[in-house]
Amino acid sequence: MAFHRATFVAASLFSITILGAGCGGGEGTGPGAVSPTSGASSAAGGNATDFTARDTDGKTVRLADYLGKKAIVLNFWATWCEPCIAEFPHLRKLQTANQDKLQILGVAMDGPESVANVPAFAKRNQINFPVLLDEDSHVAAIYNPKKSAPLSVLIDKQGHIAAIREGYNPGDEEFLAKDISKMLDASPAAN
Repeated sequence: MAFHRATFVAASLFSITILGAGCGGGEGTGPGAVSPTSGASSAAGGNATDFTARDTDGKTVRLADYLGKKAIVLNFWATWCEPCIAEFPHLRKLQTANQDKLQILGVAMDGPESVANVPAFAKRNQINFPVLLDEDSHVAAIYNPKKSAPLSVLIDKQGHIAAIREGYNPGDEEFLAKDISKMLDASPAAN
């Protein structure tokens, strides 16, 4: 009996560790990196595809409204995703520190059963960047077809996908910050 209990506990801890990295998705290479062919249909190195979505205030937002003005991070998340919640403080810091040259756009992938909770959830978690509602998954179909959460798509000022990062574990914020810094350093200065 003790052997079975120990095996169950070890298997449970392994499952929690694996699931803690993200709320869905596939394999990447390195801590949270996604290979150019495995993540989004708009792969790293390709051009960003425009889309339209409503934000939590009911305003229509187009990706094209930001292209050419700032670098962009599309951060896919959901209210039920614990790693997403753990990543928010780091995203808030990145947005504040780089507000002149970077715009984070949160993409809430909550479906009809929980989309009504998104505005209060965003306020409770002090999200300081626009939150777009992707209830019908049309934005995820372009950038995150596996619906991994969290997943960040980094788009440079010229509209090229610079990197894709999948999942979140404590410490991964350093890798995301380095990817953003590299993208911002490679972008021409703002006009």
